Amino acid sequence: MIRFSPTDKSSASSRRVLRLTPWPKDILPEWDTLPEESKKLFAHQADVYGAYVAYTDHEIGRVIQAIEDMGKLDNTLIIYISGDTGTSAEGTLLGTPNQYTSYNGILEVPVAEQLKAYDAWGSEATYPHMSVAWSWAFDTPFKWTKQVASHFGVPGKGWRSRGPGISRTPAPSAPNFITLSTSCLRSSKLPPFSSH
Repeated sequence: MIRFSPTDKSSASSRRVLRLTPWPKDILPEWDTLPEESKKLFAHQADVYGAYVAYTDHEIGRVIQAIEDMGKLDNTLIIYISGDTGTSAEGTLLGTPNQYTSYNGILEVPVAEQLKAYDAWGSEATYPHMSVAWSWAFDTPFKWTKQVASHFGVPGKGWRSRGPGISRTPAPSAPNFITLSTSCLRSSKLPPFSSH
């Protein structure tokens, strides 16, 4: 697993993050100030999230490969939307092994309690959520997390499309009805919407 501190200036990725969005020191503690048990937990939270993203990417790749193996890739419209507008802050400042805790008014599960679920984190025995600091870092270059539209949280949704008559989308961007419908219409050779 990759060990990455969102405030470690020695990492090229960190330097890019810090240049784009300065660390909100008044809200989120810096990595170097955290106790070792917190670093262990938070690193594991990021590892599990990274494993989820890698697994999802692999499985989508299998679907696309199966379509290609059937010889139907050039005649198939694929629209893949990743996530629901970026990572979110439901995990609170410490994260949680069970997201339902926050739904029930428990907004802080102590790190020592969370470490009891360390080995099960990300399995069917948990419904985990990473700490807000990771959510904030993973939503870069946007200024905050998905719930804060004024800081561009909402458009942080990665997507790709491919199909007959359309090229692959050049880079992840915010899908919207106009972009998606245009891809569908172009692929099916239907005329664009009329303004009447």
